[in-house]
Amino acid sequence: MKSDMLNRAFLVRFAYLSLGASIITMAIKFVAFVVTDSVGLLSDVLESLVNLLGALIALSMLIVAAKPADEKHAYGHSKAEYFSSGIEGLLIIIAALGIIGTALKRLIHPVELKYLERGILFSLTATLINLVVALILLRVGKQYQSITLEANGRHLLSDVWTTGGVIVGVSIVSFTGWSRIDPLIAAVLAANILLSGIKLVRRSVAGFMAEALPLDDQKRIR
Repeated sequence: MKSDMLNRAFLVRFAYLSLGASIITMAIKFVAFVVTDSVGLLSDVLESLVNLLGALIALSMLIVAAKPADEKHAYGHSKAEYFSSGIEGLLIIIAALGIIGTALKRLIHPVELKYLERGILFSLTATLINLVVALILLRVGKQYQSITLEANGRHLLSDVWTTGGVIVGVSIVSFTGWSRIDPLIAAVLAANILLSGIKLVRRSVAGFMAEALPLDDQKRIR
């Protein structure tokens, strides 16, 4: 039990890493939006905001999970991690639906973009930061069997795909001048992110269900 508590206290450090990365990348992406006036990049900023909320939840849940068992929680607080990953899965779903909504608006009302090269450079920088942190969280999460860090890593990785799609769309618009390409790519990527969120929610529900005793044991108790 003591070793488990030490591991969870150690994992909190990586939750702080995720939180710091979310703040930095959101700021960088906001600069990219201001420079280009791209609605696609604005939706990417909103995705980063969801990442920030997810990082805060992951941090709080890891702190709770690191607490020792007490009278009310005889087996500790580790199940709090499943709650965290479930909330994060819902946030991913909400972000994906928001991206789809933004994409539909841009198809109807195209936006003329400006200073695209600068915006792409800022977005690439944010993407690189998210990619490095996501890989770290996924590796540590699997090594220490922390569903919270793994979920947070997958969330950041989904953000990498989102930003990558926006960058591709903005780049194509820069070369062709057809602004409707951007929302089309964003919608496809949003569908992938939506599936990722659904998987996380299902996994969290399965984790909570695992708390119940097997049916045979329940019958013996009765």
